[in-house]
Amino acid sequence: MLINSNSQKKIINQPAALTDALSRPLRDLRISLLDQCNLRCSYCMPEAEYHQDYKFLKRSQRLNYDEILRVAATAISLGVTKIRLTGGEPLLDKNICNLIEKISALPGLDDLALTTNGIFLSSFAKKLAAAGMHRVTVSLDSIDEDIFRAMSGGRGDLK
Repeated sequence: MLINSNSQKKIINQPAALTDALSRPLRDLRISLLDQCNLRCSYCMPEAEYHQDYKFLKRSQRLNYDEILRVAATAISLGVTKIRLTGGEPLLDKNICNLIEKISALPGLDDLALTTNGIFLSSFAKKLAAAGMHRVTVSLDSIDEDIFRAMSGGRGDLK
């Protein structure tokens, strides 16, 4: 409901904007595409919880592309202008560029970003740009090989 300058109430057919507890508009949305990752960084996947026998979500238990697209479109209709895609490691999904192309085409979206550990980025970079990705953030915990390997659960390699 909006109030015009004449102090008359006018009902409009528009969903209410998303706001926080202080009535500030929420403009950013983070969508975690999957829980799997090729690394085991101690701050993200602690060994006590993500042990060798840990069962990650099956594809059928995660949101599919149509559902993710509906979430994104609904959020944009409520005032979100920035979307960040994360994981786990989102580049483990070999078809991610199809999703990015659809999300980037949504009217009202100003910024589409992706967070990755960068391991697969060289094989995806051009495809991500062509699909409409605006920004990519690479998590790099250390430029020291030994520290990086320790942080990534022994799976990381800076080369």
